[in-house]
Amino acid sequence: MKQKIRFSKRSKGFTLIEVMVTVAILAFGIVTIYEALFISMDAFGFYTNYLNTQDWGNEKIVEVQDQLTQMQILEPGEVSGQIVRDHKTFDWSMTISPVNEELGLYKIDLTLSWKQGSKTVSSSRAAYLLPPQLKEYNEENFV
Repeated sequence: MKQKIRFSKRSKGFTLIEVMVTVAILAFGIVTIYEALFISMDAFGFYTNYLNTQDWGNEKIVEVQDQLTQMQILEPGEVSGQIVRDHKTFDWSMTISPVNEELGLYKIDLTLSWKQGSKTVSSSRAAYLLPPQLKEYNEENFV
């Protein structure tokens, strides 16, 4: 007796199309995860640099306040330079402008900028400075 072998129409393996669709879905998922990782690393780098420069900016404003306390007057104008923190170079510029020369009130605009990847990022601060005698006058009359 001859035995007949029957082949089923549905094999138990995967077709090439099924494998290609699975690989495409996995590749899309991996690319999305890497993109999220790079975005978060960029944000982390920005905030690290931002926080590193904030202390320096506060110190610079206190320096100018001390100068105003000692000299009672500030020279208006713009000053700029570079600082290096944690092996990274930051450009800064500071503008001092009188708001009320009679009272000795000054405004300081401080801007720090640095390269973050392919773009230049900046952080700005503004402060108003009063000479010590005006602070005492305000405390006596308005408190």
